[in-house]
Amino acid sequence: MASSTPYLVSALRQTAKNLEKPDVTYRWSSFANCNCGHLIQTVTGMDASEIQSKAMMQEGDWGKQANANVHQPRLSPPQPDFGDRPALDEGAWEPEDVGACQVSGASMDFVFYSLNRMGLKATDIKQLERLSDPEVRRRLGTENVYFPHHVRENVIRYLAEWADMLEEDLESNLGDEGRGDSLTKNAVFEDTKESSRKIVLIHQ
Repeated sequence: MASSTPYLVSALRQTAKNLEKPDVTYRWSSFANCNCGHLIQTVTGMDASEIQSKAMMQEGDWGKQANANVHQPRLSPPQPDFGDRPALDEGAWEPEDVGACQVSGASMDFVFYSLNRMGLKATDIKQLERLSDPEVRRRLGTENVYFPHHVRENVIRYLAEWADMLEEDLESNLGDEGRGDSLTKNAVFEDTKESSRKIVLIHQ
């Protein structure tokens, strides 16, 4: 299950808000404009074309790529030893990072590292693509009915309910530490508001 953080709550709500705009493209078959793709746009500030370019260079959907990623930067590949002989352009060994985007040169690790830092695990990413988190579905009252994962309105509902669930968890955790209800809610509100401000700054 995802870690309850103010930043994740804000990111989920901002993504849902973005999807409510009629001029925002939603297409589940597109890496950049699907459920996870839109959350990545919110979190990283990357545009759709860059996300699409990165993801297309990897094998599998977002869930499979998240499982394959270690959530930390890859080590640099070993460099060959040419001895005292200078390396020539022709025939020189040149490592190729298949996870790098040819547009920006950034690695896919940045995407998953950002999601992980925000509180998401590989399972959460996979469930977001299919709108299949059992607790979120239970709260929506759709755990036993058909709930298409590629319908914009369903994605908006799922994101909003997920954010509410995580925020309640935040309040509960603070309450367990002995803080009063009003103070707890105010602390969560202030943390979430500050996280929302930071997300807005990413897109400026």
